[in-house]
Parts: sequence; C-alpha cells; structure tokens
Amino acid sequence: MDHSLIADLVAHPKVLETRDHIHHGVPKHDHLMRSVRYSYKLGRFVRADLRVVTRAALVHDIDSRLGTLTTHGAVAADWARREGECDRVCAAIVSHMYPFGPAPTTREGWVLTLADKAASLADTLAFMRGIVTGHSLRERKRLRHSDPHLAQRPSVLRRWRGRAFQSFNA
Repeated sequence: MDHSLIADLVAHPKVLETRDHIHHGVPKHDHLMRSVRYSYKLGRFVRADLRVVTRAALVHDIDSRLGTLTTHGAVAADWARREGECDRVCAAIVSHMYPFGPAPTTREGWVLTLADKAASLADTLAFMRGIVTGHSLRERKRLRHSDPHLAQRPSVLRRWRGRAFQSFNA
C-alpha cells in the first residue's frame, strides 16, 4: 500500500486519539486502518481513485459518537470537509453506512461501504480470537479507562450489579 496517500492524516491528532476509543470491541484506530487496507485492495481491483478511498477510509468514523447509526457518516464527512478534504472523499464517507444511510453515488463510495463492512467483521473476529487468549478483555479494560466516552458511563455489569444490590437491600 502507498502510505504517502494518508501520511498527513495518520499523524493528525484526531486520528491518533482513536487509539484510545473502542469500536466493535477493538480500538477504533485498528478498525480505521483495517478499512484503509481493505479499501486500498478493493479500490485497486475496481480501479477506484486510491487517494480518495484510502483517505475516506481513514476518517470515516471520526466523531462517530456525535451521530447515530444513520447520521455518523455525515458527522465524519463534515469533519473531513473542515480539514480540507475534497468533495469526493466526503461523499464516500457520508454513504459508508449504506443501507442504513444514503446509498453510495460513486465507485469510491461503494468501495468504502464494502471495506467498512469487511473491516467490521474482521474486528469482531479479532475480538473473538482475543477472548481465547485474554487479549480482548485486557484491551477492553484499557479502553474503558482511556475512552472519554466510556469513562463517563458505568459498565453494563456495574449497572446491573448496582440494581441487583439495590433491590436486594430494599
């Protein structure tokens, strides 16, 4: 893969902070880099603009928590536009959640949509493999403490235990 296509974005503070965000049970940065690799490979196969697909893949889930399942593509595309990305990159990002969002209108949009789905599946498989070795649980614990979004919320287990003890003590 030609890393010069995304060298400036890889070093961007917003991309670097995704190392401490959880996404499909793995660091969001891992998901983004998987999406970049899959986009590059698929993009070469279908002769898409590799610069557009790799740049879109790297930032397609930036600030995803500020949106919903159907709107976070628009949130990430707005961020990319403010950072100076071209309209083709932003259009690919907006449609990456198809069929839960708008349909892709470009070859690059279709590449990102498929690469994101493949990367999400690979994320889940990596998490499942890591359960056997204990890596996934250690990583999840680390991310629970480093992810600002999760650090503010108690875990599901703690919420459940809290309710159980409240009803037991009542």
